[in-house]
Amino acid sequence: PAMIAFTAHAGGFACQSRDTAKFAGQSREAIMATTQGSWVELLIWEGEASQVAVCCFIIFCLVWTFNKLYFRRRSERFRHLQVRDPRKGHWWSSSDFINKPTYCSVCEEPFVKGSFCDSCLVCTHERCMGAADERIACKALVLTRSKSMRHHFVKGNLPLCSSCARCGRACAVEPRLCDIHCVWCQRTWHEGCVGDVSESDCDLGRYATMILPPYCVMVKMEGWRGQRRLVVDSLSDPGITDWSPLLVLSNPSSGEKVGDHLLSAFRNLLNPAQVISLAEVSAESALDLCRLEGDHQWRVIVCGGDGTIAWILSAIDKAQLKIRPVLGIVPLGTGNDLARVLGWGSGYDNEDITEVLDNLQTAKVVLLDRWRVNIDHSRFMGLRRPSKRLVMNNYFGIGCDACVTLNFHNRRERMPSLFTNRVINKAVFFGYGSKEVLAHSCKDLQKRLEVELDGVQVELPELEGVVVLNINSWGAGVPVWGDGGGENGLGPCRIDDGLVEVFGVYSSLHIARLQVSLADPHRLGQARTVRITLKSGWAPVHVDGEPWEQSPGTITISHFNQTTVLEKQDVGVRESATTSK
Repeated sequence: PAMIAFTAHAGGFACQSRDTAKFAGQSREAIMATTQGSWVELLIWEGEASQVAVCCFIIFCLVWTFNKLYFRRRSERFRHLQVRDPRKGHWWSSSDFINKPTYCSVCEEPFVKGSFCDSCLVCTHERCMGAADERIACKALVLTRSKSMRHHFVKGNLPLCSSCARCGRACAVEPRLCDIHCVWCQRTWHEGCVGDVSESDCDLGRYATMILPPYCVMVKMEGWRGQRRLVVDSLSDPGITDWSPLLVLSNPSSGEKVGDHLLSAFRNLLNPAQVISLAEVSAESALDLCRLEGDHQWRVIVCGGDGTIAWILSAIDKAQLKIRPVLGIVPLGTGNDLARVLGWGSGYDNEDITEVLDNLQTAKVVLLDRWRVNIDHSRFMGLRRPSKRLVMNNYFGIGCDACVTLNFHNRRERMPSLFTNRVINKAVFFGYGSKEVLAHSCKDLQKRLEVELDGVQVELPELEGVVVLNINSWGAGVPVWGDGGGENGLGPCRIDDGLVEVFGVYSSLHIARLQVSLADPHRLGQARTVRITLKSGWAPVHVDGEPWEQSPGTITISHFNQTTVLEKQDVGVRESATTSK
């Protein structure tokens, strides 16, 4: 067909085309008469409402298509894990007071206030930072065209009680910048004992099975001008026996906010590319490392609370990795109930990171049940709100315990700077619990609830709360279920038996008595499917400590899947495992 362009003017339409003679000099009416019944008639603008609607629809489709293509391209571009370019210098962290003898790596003078690199532990005065970036190489993230690497030596400021890897005598005993250590294998030598060690390959030391060697990492630059960034492009197999690398994910805002300290400590012992702050990189981008090297099972170490663990497990579900990684925990939250059950303790107490890595090496892989929580809302004025789908790892609660959690959550959202200490968090929890003892905001909850276990309705006594357990730790460490009490054939609470335990609490005072082992819960039973119907009114609800106000509806809890987690072994088992190695 001819390509026609219409140009409007005062006397009518001037038509230009490859066949210009056909319409040249004709009036608007003549053109319309000539083109009547043909496709050209559709291109003549009449200003009718139908034409306006069609144009608006076409513009909307074009904008929508462009928007979808742009954000799809952008999400693909930012899916890869961004790493810092070590050629730009060190990872400097400032310190107002250093509690051990420290010497500047540039001018070799002692100091108590300065900066240090949290990747290679180079220490300098603030005035010497620029010189250190120029003279001293930082820990390499990438070594291309290589199948091995040499030791990376840094002089002085050795860990306390270091001994020489060659002669066995103590290192760094002189009050000056002396002796050296390798930032990868962590071995130390006297300056006179190094000899031909500098020409030998580094075997990465005792944590070789956890480290992502830099010669296995390939990177590339991506993005547009002004927004270019260095990302991990591919990973290769290093050929290390029993290699199962770590991926450390730390939430700096959890609990006592020591996540930054842990990031620095892990970067010093591992490849900085495998140590990631969740405040800077999304969990989905971080898990891209597990996708790039999918022939080995990764160990994902979560430094955070129960909420952070739930977030990472959901991200692993969405990633659909070839081999599902094993989850380990460094507890930084307030309750840390899952960490307690798996033996990692009630919280991180500034223990040495080498001890954490030793525990991870000997940890046992176990299965953890996970549960789907489906929430279907009742109709209101003939309309139904969309259903809600969640995943439960620890427990579900409705009633007075969820009310205390909701009040705490709302206060923390309004004043986040106040909740920076685990003791303060528990004190605020105690305050809201005491307030609930007097308020009884969930009184007569049993009149508004129906509870079914595996399709059988349970008769409820006078209650103010119902809790569904997956693990035998609730309310920051209360082993509330115990061995089941021998009631009606109820068994102990296990994390891998495909059953949940359901019990009721009479009041907030009853919860306080449970905390100090002065009371027992009202055990309702064990089941594979739990159905809770809220018939009227609103009620506070929480899943793994994430609370909200629930309108009338039906809550169904059923088995979702099982995931692999690391359970800490006791000291005797760990020592025997170390000896056998």
